[in-house]
Amino acid sequence: MKLLGFLRLKGNLRVVTGLHIGGSSAGISIGATDSPVIKVNDRPYIPGSSLKGKIRSLLEISRDLKIDSKLGRHECKSSDKPCDVCVVFGRAAERKGDEGPTRIIFRDCYINDELSDETAKKSGYTEIKMENAINRITSRVEGALRDAERVLPGTVFDVEIIYRVYDEDASSKSLKDVEKLEDLPDPLKGRFNMVLEAMRILENDYLGGKGTRGYGKVKFENIEIDIIPLEFFQRGEGVKVLFNGALEEAVIK
Repeated sequence: MKLLGFLRLKGNLRVVTGLHIGGSSAGISIGATDSPVIKVNDRPYIPGSSLKGKIRSLLEISRDLKIDSKLGRHECKSSDKPCDVCVVFGRAAERKGDEGPTRIIFRDCYINDELSDETAKKSGYTEIKMENAINRITSRVEGALRDAERVLPGTVFDVEIIYRVYDEDASSKSLKDVEKLEDLPDPLKGRFNMVLEAMRILENDYLGGKGTRGYGKVKFENIEIDIIPLEFFQRGEGVKVLFNGALEEAVIK
């Protein structure tokens, strides 16, 4: 299977309601929250695995794919022709067929200070939210107060998603002929569009934990999609911008 190049999606993810993607509480000091967010260099970030896992999960649900109870996700069996979700997001090595390597790569997402709101920036991008449990019969608070750290609304992260394009994705059409998203060859067009649709679904669902309590609403912004053929790495040429705008406009009708 021959690698032809890459589709690269760049953009931003804006936190609309407090976001909690949990980090380790090991070694924290007395009085600190026992439910911190994941951080690097004391700044919150979104692991690529969290974004990839959520988008894959939403695709499995929206496409009514059977979930393997042992794996906790959908995966086609080795004897089956893989569905597009398994081709794009991968399946275990022992289940792989002739679909080749996993197509999609989600980079870790780091804070963009310039695009983030000043109020979030001045507060160090996080807050501690107190919560309690209420008895529905007596209306009394039960147990001790709980706290959780959240990334503040208005925090903006940079997003980069890479789709590795192989000849199996592109039939016989050359990537050189692609000028806009609608020109993408099949089945690449359908598979990449599937990712865009899942990103839109995510905007109406939630990212991270505690989503049914109001956490984790996000919005994708400033979407740019480039095509990078192998010629770029050989001769430094051939990169094309296929789309620049809002996510809802990127989805191929």
